[in-house]
Amino acid sequence: MRPRVAPSRRARHRLRRSLARWLMLFLVGTTSAGRAQDVPIPPSVLLPNYDRVQPGLIEALEAGAFIARARNAPAVAYNPAGISLSERTSLNASTQGYWLTVLGGSGFEHASPVSNFASMPSFLGIVLGRDLVGWEKVRLGFAVVTPVHWDQSVIATTEPAPGQRASYSVHSSISTTTPTVSVGWALSPSVRLGASIEFPYTSLSDQGQLSGELTTASTSQGSIRNVTLGGSTLDVVGVVGAQWQPLRWLQLGLVFRSPGLKILSTGSLDIESLTTLPSGTRHTYFSDRDARFEYRTPMEVSLGAAFEVGRMQFEVDLRWHDGTHTYPLFSSTEQGRVVDTSSGAPVVSSFDFPGVPYRARPVLNGSVGAHFTLTQAVNLSAGVYLDQSPVDLLGQGFRRVDLIGFRTGVGLQLGPFGASVGIGWEYGKATDDLAPDAAQSQREELTLNTFSVLFSVSYKF
Repeated sequence: MRPRVAPSRRARHRLRRSLARWLMLFLVGTTSAGRAQDVPIPPSVLLPNYDRVQPGLIEALEAGAFIARARNAPAVAYNPAGISLSERTSLNASTQGYWLTVLGGSGFEHASPVSNFASMPSFLGIVLGRDLVGWEKVRLGFAVVTPVHWDQSVIATTEPAPGQRASYSVHSSISTTTPTVSVGWALSPSVRLGASIEFPYTSLSDQGQLSGELTTASTSQGSIRNVTLGGSTLDVVGVVGAQWQPLRWLQLGLVFRSPGLKILSTGSLDIESLTTLPSGTRHTYFSDRDARFEYRTPMEVSLGAAFEVGRMQFEVDLRWHDGTHTYPLFSSTEQGRVVDTSSGAPVVSSFDFPGVPYRARPVLNGSVGAHFTLTQAVNLSAGVYLDQSPVDLLGQGFRRVDLIGFRTGVGLQLGPFGASVGIGWEYGKATDDLAPDAAQSQREELTLNTFSVLFSVSYKF
């Protein structure tokens, strides 16, 4: 059983008015003339934020603030220049931990928005040290990183008044898995350079249903919409990085990632809706199992500065992700089918799929990490991060939710074996409903709380 908090009388009255307005727009909107209404897609809960997943032993506990201090296997993900600091071969393998995400918001009186207790993306990285490659200043690194991961389900329903009902269910997921090959070169004791080739593989899926009923003493009308869509794309990205330690207590880092170059992509779309009115019915169907899917990886520039005072280390990182122009996330040359009986006889027509547009806005994310060495074997870590949503076009497939998070924990180093354990919390808020409509009203919101348990292990050969 999941706990539910009953709204106040005033909040319940406001909610009923909002739901009645939403229900009328939902039913009337599906029968309106116009190209957009021919493919009514239920809203997803997809979040494409770039920087909420941080791999590594200590790096995850310090909110990924490791551009200047990156070293060993996690440096393949943060800054390839840092792998040149590895004297011996090191391996980092972890499941990272578990997430519990609670997604809530206005628009529905009864909801079950708690996702399953899910595992965080795993990380596997290895750096080949001098004991294997035999080079004095050059190191090779390999890793499989998952920088983007989101998987969420929502089941919600409401009955604002007798004869009025709205139901909404959705399961949305997006994930980017990135195999990476890196090389690091220690140009001098204080200057290090690195480069990587990344192959980000992004997969996206969404299954949703939105239905409504409006019944009076003399009439009854209802509507149901279904969507099943999926897409995947493989890109290639070039990365260059640098680290410089001008002073004993100061380290600086720089990373540049090129825009992604698409290698291949696949997509599929199935959309169906049925509306029943006193005058007749309207059935819309569209399907393309070979739809075009495109998801672009924008350019990224990251800077980091780390300071060391006694046993304490601090790092501040900034990550700038470029935006994109408007492009079709999903597109198709197939035609849909509409059957309308409102004239008294079935009228069959076809329509062109208008596409699902997407545009990413430029975002500046940041993280701050702190590290305190208690003993040679035990250390404490903490970090905060800001992960702004890149979504620029609202209501077109993705949700815009800006996230802020906090993590803390303890790390252990016993000879060649290392481990860490910690906890985290993440919060985000958007200005739309769980199931947003075309008309904005006051007090619409979508909230997200994620609680995490983190752990990781590593071994140096």
